[in-house]
Amino acid sequence: MEDETVPQTTGEARERIKSWLTEERLLKETVEDERLSFHFACEYPVGSGRHMNVFQPKDHEDLIVIFSRIRLVDLHKNALAAMPQKEKERLIWQMRYDLLFRESSFEMEMKEGELEGFRFTRELYADGLNKNLFMDAIRENFKGELYVIWKFQEVFGEGQAARISGPPEPMYC
Repeated sequence: MEDETVPQTTGEARERIKSWLTEERLLKETVEDERLSFHFACEYPVGSGRHMNVFQPKDHEDLIVIFSRIRLVDLHKNALAAMPQKEKERLIWQMRYDLLFRESSFEMEMKEGELEGFRFTRELYADGLNKNLFMDAIRENFKGELYVIWKFQEVFGEGQAARISGPPEPMYC
């Protein structure tokens, strides 16, 4: 049975996390970044093409960050931009309220007043780090992304805009 004691060093945390990601077949690559103690590029769920990052800032060695993002493709940005202003504002506020009660933090990416995508971040601290908490945090970020996908499918209809404007495109990148 694996030792579940709290990692005492950055190296221990890095190796434990790398081991968990490998065991679960989520690890895609180790990324070199001079600002980070470590950085792992992951895919969750396995085989989905959804990217996630796990890293530790050098200036905050007891912190592990799980980061993911979802960007809207042009088809959905255009559909959102074409909505009546009040309806669009109501949708964006509803999404804010719904995401507020998730365990992961979120940020809406805006460009020139239009929604471009979402960033999800879950912060874990070394003093409570174990595989169960770590995997729950990864799932939590994914659930935020899934919420965005499902909300857009609910509002715009799955593939409805693609049928009107041409062949289907990937919904999100």
